[in-house]
Amino acid sequence: MRKQILICLGIVLLVILLDQITKIFALNHFTVHRNYGVFLGFLSDSTTLFRVVTLSTFSAFLIFIYSVLIYLLPRQVFFLKVTLSVVLGGVLGNVIDRLTRSFTIDFLPVNIGSFNASYNVADIFLWFGTFYFIFAIFRHEDKIWHPDNSRNRYLVNPKEQLRLAFKFLLISFFTSVFLGVFCFSFLQSLLQLRGGAFYEFIIIYIILASLFSISTFLIGVIISHKSAGPLYAFELYVEKLLSGKDEKLSLRDGDNYKHLEKVADKLRNHFNNK
Repeated sequence: MRKQILICLGIVLLVILLDQITKIFALNHFTVHRNYGVFLGFLSDSTTLFRVVTLSTFSAFLIFIYSVLIYLLPRQVFFLKVTLSVVLGGVLGNVIDRLTRSFTIDFLPVNIGSFNASYNVADIFLWFGTFYFIFAIFRHEDKIWHPDNSRNRYLVNPKEQLRLAFKFLLISFFTSVFLGVFCFSFLQSLLQLRGGAFYEFIIIYIILASLFSISTFLIGVIISHKSAGPLYAFELYVEKLLSGKDEKLSLRDGDNYKHLEKVADKLRNHFNNK
């Protein structure tokens, strides 16, 4: 697991490095297009500081989601981790441009009929990674959704798991409210947000707070499954053993309480030697 994490982090840094090197080269040798928007021109009319705050926050959220996925995805789907690393590297490559230069450097023209646009290396990695990620989900759905040692459901102990997930949700909600009040007060005193800028802030804040709260709720369910799952499996194993079924307990990769497999073997040997 540690080796895979290091490889993924290396891929992210490599994509960012390649993107920045090509952009520096393009500035000195090509005609470049300066894109001041974020996505489809969004925030192009906002102040530089407001764009920086927004992009930094979105980037932090993406890194948070990426870190959780890299940790939670099983070793068997390492190709998905690599793909996510390529996508994150592409996103961060463009974000670095907007934070340091206030615009993205595009120098690869695409002219198809009436369609004219310019892209960069980060865009190529981003689009390639996104398309391959979608393809891989359908191509390797058996490895992703139905691994050999998976359980049929995540809520094996709904009461306890949902209780923990709602705690995660409440913590993230109140954290978002606290940080939202701070950010709004800071920006209001610094920029005097009015009209469109005020509504942009509210919309972005609501989107980010909702995404963060939903994400932490789902993470709470998944993390609790790592503990509730093996306990549920051990409970079923004991019931089968008492009913006379001679089976071996095998927990999922990434489960907590892996020592229960040894406990189950001792119980099994004890019943078989009677």
